[in-house]
Amino acid sequence: MLQEYAIERTCSHRTEKFQLAFARTAMQLLGRHEDLAFEATRAGLTILAETELALERPLTKLHDLYADALSVGPPLIRYRRGAVIEEPYMGLRVLCPPAQLDAVKRDLLTRGASILDTESNARFGVVRASAALARLIGYPRRVRDLTSEHVQLVMWLSHYAQVEPTLPGGDAA
Repeated sequence: MLQEYAIERTCSHRTEKFQLAFARTAMQLLGRHEDLAFEATRAGLTILAETELALERPLTKLHDLYADALSVGPPLIRYRRGAVIEEPYMGLRVLCPPAQLDAVKRDLLTRGASILDTESNARFGVVRASAALARLIGYPRRVRDLTSEHVQLVMWLSHYAQVEPTLPGGDAA
């Protein structure tokens, strides 16, 4: 099966004159990964991944190697463009302390997530949900903050769905 990459980030070296050379070197240092792809371009190294979580490993390694010389662009959603434009939707499962379960659910709902189910007992709370990736950018960091780092987050590319057109003012058509 062909790996689908829903998100990407481009890295460059602040002092390198030739970003393509930086990108090729960085690719060699990062090695091969089953869940990632790398593209060396004139703009730098583009890292493609299924989820924002998958981007964290190579970005951490690049920060360790290049420190302040590394410049990382914003995460970009990889839309499917055909007869209609489709956006990636993520499935996610959040395991957290039961005291933070309501805050996690509220945050997901403000991001337009569909809560599929929840479960709670004295030891843990679990939320399973689905949401457009565009609404989940930054969520791994946010859920860590909400739970004081006491969280297990699993995300995966669930499916693609047609992008809903919006009217002026941000309302869906």
